[in-house]
Amino acid sequence: MKNEILSKALKVLEQRRVRADIEQAAHLDEIYQKLPQVIDVRKELALTSVRLTKLILSKETDITEGLERLKESNLNLQRMEKELLISRGFPADYLEVHPACKKCGDTGYVGNERCSCLNNLMRQINIEAINSVSALKLCDFSSFDLRYYSDEMDAATRVVPRQIMSDIYTFCQKYAENFTPRIKGIFMVGETGLGKTHLSLAIAKTIIEKGYAVAYGSAQDFLRTIEAEHFGRAENNDTLNTLLDVDLLILDDLGAEFMSQFNLSAIYNLINTRCNREKPTIINTNLTSKELEDRYSRRLVSRLFSLLTYLRFVGKDIRQIKANEEVFGRSSG
Repeated sequence: MKNEILSKALKVLEQRRVRADIEQAAHLDEIYQKLPQVIDVRKELALTSVRLTKLILSKETDITEGLERLKESNLNLQRMEKELLISRGFPADYLEVHPACKKCGDTGYVGNERCSCLNNLMRQINIEAINSVSALKLCDFSSFDLRYYSDEMDAATRVVPRQIMSDIYTFCQKYAENFTPRIKGIFMVGETGLGKTHLSLAIAKTIIEKGYAVAYGSAQDFLRTIEAEHFGRAENNDTLNTLLDVDLLILDDLGAEFMSQFNLSAIYNLINTRCNREKPTIINTNLTSKELEDRYSRRLVSRLFSLLTYLRFVGKDIRQIKANEEVFGRSSG
């Protein structure tokens, strides 16, 4: 799996090099048409190696002086080319190859070491692979409909659901807009069907579009993969490290996973480590505080409430409301 990820990353870098070469060729064609004097300068520059060979093979006793003259001539030609380009409004480096990564020239290596651009590409490819097996699909803020929340005060809770959810919606929008890899995480709590997953994935979409690395999925799916890798039942073994390292982790439906000592330990390790590293995590759950304590531990629940921004979702199951609307629509037609 690691070799496959490396191969994919190197393929991306190869495509970048090809694009850079094509761009340079297009620039050369453009300049040769608009500024033909550059052709003569480039021809002179191309003769440098020939002149160097002749100098070395000549019987001149002072080869150092000849090399200095050749070097000075070469620099003058380069300077002349830049001046010609600038005189016609082009950047001085318009004819140079412009790799995406200046450190490695899009080769992926600086000496014998992997360049940071290659490591980042491998990381992103691994995250995309993790997200591709998730049943969750990214959402938009624009498709979150507040009309499904009542604008009347709930007799039991003494709150107006639409007002509460409007505040939560606004908070999530601003969270996504102002996201940084050191922002505080979010703990979303509430019964099923109230929009926790929708808003989490709307945040994810906005943040991904900004170029950040986001991993999203259900706690159950993540734990199943981590366990398989831990006990050697899967080729990849980087899922846990990737989840610990991403800019934002979205852990959906905490509490729905199979109960085992391994899962309990993995969940605590995942949440606790990210909190210690000050990396944001968005956690959704349908469980109450008491149910969370009974399932995990007071220590873990305490960290969730103290280190994450707590959002309490209210209202009635939107999926059930929509289902009833569909039935009503069919029966009325």
